[in-house]
Amino acid sequence: MAELRSSLALILVLSGCAGVPSATPDPALAEKVRSLMGGDICSDRVAGALAARHLTAAGISGIERTPVTPGYPTEYSLAQRQAWVRQPGQPGAVVVQYDQQSCRIALVYARDGATLPDA
Repeated sequence: MAELRSSLALILVLSGCAGVPSATPDPALAEKVRSLMGGDICSDRVAGALAARHLTAAGISGIERTPVTPGYPTEYSLAQRQAWVRQPGQPGAVVVQYDQQSCRIALVYARDGATLPDA
């Protein structure tokens, strides 16, 4: 039983390191994200996460960056950021959560009425 728990724990740890799907963004998307994120060092990784979700440069009207709000006071990390990606003509935003130090993408999801494009 202990071996099973150890194996399960290892799988969970390794799956957490995998991050979310990424794709090579087209140059227009990469440049727009870089510009809207003010040259953030993680902008190319954010653009890759958006490309994997089939967003294009024309499908982005703005990006706001915010620190991640902690669930508990002990969870707060200054390295965690969210890029709130606005789409023209849509409410809400597509949120990309990432680590500002490693640029690892943790989550990508639609919020407040936003939708992700179909493949």
